[in-house]
Amino acid sequence: MKVTQKSLREIAEIVDGEIEENNNKDIIIDNFAISPLTSTTDDLVLVFDEKYLKDLTKIKAKAIIVPNHIKGKIPSLPIPVIWVKRPRLVLKKLLEVFKEARYVQQSGVHPSAVVDSSAKIASNVSIGANVYVGKNVVIGENCIIYPNCTILDCTRIGNNVILHPGVVIGSDGYSYVTSEESNLEKAKSGDFNFNTGRQTQHKIPSVGNVIIEDDVEIGSNTCIDRGTIGPTIIGAGTKIDNLVQIAHNCKIGKDCLIVAQVGFAGSVNVGDRVVAGGQCGFADNINIGSDVIFVARSAVHGNIPSNSVYMGYPAVPYNEFFKNEITLKRLPRKQEKLEEQVKILEEKIKLLEEKLIVKSL
Repeated sequence: MKVTQKSLREIAEIVDGEIEENNNKDIIIDNFAISPLTSTTDDLVLVFDEKYLKDLTKIKAKAIIVPNHIKGKIPSLPIPVIWVKRPRLVLKKLLEVFKEARYVQQSGVHPSAVVDSSAKIASNVSIGANVYVGKNVVIGENCIIYPNCTILDCTRIGNNVILHPGVVIGSDGYSYVTSEESNLEKAKSGDFNFNTGRQTQHKIPSVGNVIIEDDVEIGSNTCIDRGTIGPTIIGAGTKIDNLVQIAHNCKIGKDCLIVAQVGFAGSVNVGDRVVAGGQCGFADNINIGSDVIFVARSAVHGNIPSNSVYMGYPAVPYNEFFKNEITLKRLPRKQEKLEEQVKILEEKIKLLEEKLIVKSL
């Protein structure tokens, strides 16, 4: 993409990088290519994906930014090089400097937004079109609430929070009870003598609220339900992707990363710095430790210890999953070998039977 002209020296300062000796530090850069595959000889190219490191000499570029850890492992390049510690962090810095102008909401409330008079909102908050803010809501400083968000009664939002379009915070929890023991309750206790008539579901009121702590970002069309009695809590620094469901009474820790289409059933307690890959599902009333990584589509049905990696359906420790996968892949070969051995045994039994018949004659 076209960018504001800057010298290689200026770019190195921006990204806290080191220009290779004898390189021309004053060459001017006015194009920035994120993908090495589509770069041209006019571009500055950032290589942050490991798959491109083995083919650096094939990349067309005016200058290149590469990670420090490959120093001494690649041949000398015919173009200027900037060495950096964390290429992905460099991408953030470069995009902040070179990004094209886009619409930024100004502080204040859009005329089409509906904000209850009892809500307390800091002066430098930006509330977009068609947003609804209910009673007794508190919104901290430096927040951006994009169009079509719904923030229901008694929600508490901290500072530096971003809500993307369509977020719903504070809707009732999915919580019901039947007058008699339900079929679901029976199944959980091992009784499959189900009732076949109607079972009226009585709604359990949700009188709690939602607390969003500082520096949280929530993606489009994500829903966070209020607690039944106490709060549903999203910890400081947590980043939530689009289309995520967080049910009543959940407590999500600090600095967690929750990717698209993850679902948390009610009363899940999650520690700090937990990563949940896309489409992970969490059963109700379980505890997740801190510093846990769940690979995409993991199905979590029980408590998980801290400092671990889980994957699979149901989710098991990473090493155990691959051990099971290897065992499953070997089963066909083992079956073939077993069938072959059974065939040999059958032939031997047949020969023995023939010999016995001959002896009896």
